[in-house]
Amino acid sequence: MKKCILSVLLVHLACLLPAQELSLSSNLLDWANLGTVNLQAGCSFSRHLSLHAGGRYNNWNYGSVERGNPFQNRARTAWLGVRYWPWNVYSSWWFGARAQVEEYNRGGLLRRPTTEEGSAVGAGFSLGYNRMLSKHWNLDFGLGVWAGRAWYTQYRCPRCGRVLQANETKWFILPSNATQISIVYVF
Repeated sequence: MKKCILSVLLVHLACLLPAQELSLSSNLLDWANLGTVNLQAGCSFSRHLSLHAGGRYNNWNYGSVERGNPFQNRARTAWLGVRYWPWNVYSSWWFGARAQVEEYNRGGLLRRPTTEEGSAVGAGFSLGYNRMLSKHWNLDFGLGVWAGRAWYTQYRCPRCGRVLQANETKWFILPSNATQISIVYVF
């Protein structure tokens, strides 16, 4: 929670600088990922740099235990990142870097019987293209990866609670939620 408050404060402070443009965006691919609610706020602080803070939330379970097909991709994620725009902020190509923290519980997906619950912290890199649709609306395409450390417990099934591995840690490299097709509103 303290990290989320710090992220919001940093975005607010950056927005006090001259030449700022503000934006709000939502990733359509996250919505397609079992209804993951997401929002990202951005603020430019020069012609070529912008600061972005965002989060995503999914706390829903699907399927049923009675039918033997429960699954979930629950997550709470927060990130703070910066983008470099070679041409101009909120138009054309961009390159980005971010720090990200996530609490997750994934299980029963792709008919795998195990579930994993834990926390992950890492950094990511991304690149993308922002297509201007009108004065205020843009469409943002991006690809990204993030790498870091995860602390987790693995369970035999999504709901049974039988532990397979407890208090494990691992390094990871994964596609990030910076992989996106986002609708962006620029103020």
